[in-house]
Amino acid sequence: MKFVMKANQLFKDYLSWIVLLSAAAALMFPNAFSWLAVWVTLMLQFIMFTMGATMKASDFGEVFRQPVRVLVVVATQYLFMPLSAYVLANVFQLPAEIALGLILVGAVPGGTSSNVITYLAKGDVPLSITATSISTLLSPLLTPLVLSFYGGAFIEIELWPMFLSIVQVVLVPIVLGLIVNRLFGKYTEKAEVFLPTLSSIAVLMVLAGTVAVNRDNLISTGWVIFLVVFLHSLSGYGAGYAVSMLLGYSKESTRAIAIEVGIQNTGLAASLGLAHFTPLAALAGATGAMVHTLFGSMYANLCSKYDEKVAKRKEQTQQNTSTVQQANY
Repeated sequence: MKFVMKANQLFKDYLSWIVLLSAAAALMFPNAFSWLAVWVTLMLQFIMFTMGATMKASDFGEVFRQPVRVLVVVATQYLFMPLSAYVLANVFQLPAEIALGLILVGAVPGGTSSNVITYLAKGDVPLSITATSISTLLSPLLTPLVLSFYGGAFIEIELWPMFLSIVQVVLVPIVLGLIVNRLFGKYTEKAEVFLPTLSSIAVLMVLAGTVAVNRDNLISTGWVIFLVVFLHSLSGYGAGYAVSMLLGYSKESTRAIAIEVGIQNTGLAASLGLAHFTPLAALAGATGAMVHTLFGSMYANLCSKYDEKVAKRKEQTQQNTSTVQQANY
């Protein structure tokens, strides 16, 4: 049990570095990891299953306590992120399949890693968890529609097969997880300690497999795909901040919304790209898995340092005030 707890903490503390090392290994030794691409869908289903198995009624409490905030997150995610991807694809004149992959990253729900990043950034974690859950549950309907609207300009999109894929990869595993949690709650609670590490390993397998089969494409596109995916994620953070500040939300809620909008389920995007199009359509998803995690970790670190500075400044101000008051007496 101690080993599992240490493993959970290891992934939490060094997530960005582990992601980079996994991606680097897949780039250097693609043949050793390319076989994982066959299991990408199964790994995603497992991740979604663990998500459902650990869901509690309290996770959806924010829908009733802060319905507008949850709606703001989901609406910004599904309205702004695909539009941002479409604009960037045209500005950088990306090839059709790569452009479609970028729009696919914008059309999928929020990534589960956003909850961890929100925690590290000292944001509103309940809001993040609820928004991720709601956007994920809505994805079978919204992702195909959004992708068809924007991606149809590049490649013809078949809505029904895409809908069925997302139902199979996302909705069915989550529902099964909820049923298992409902029927065997005592056992799932005991198993929860193992799930973060197992889910993290599954995420790394999805990343490594996708990067391995896209090695040549990643090298040939060079810095362009990394820049475009970074700008896309950055625009999501900016949109989250802009909407939150406009509505006067707290610092914690603002951080959660920015992270939730900026971090997408890149694994799902890569899986759909591989299943319905070509490896090129999974390129943005593979790149996003690295960029989103690394940038998210950097952002969380900046938030932590900012909070420390504010706390020290406040403490110094209180000390100065106390000194002045003592001098007056």
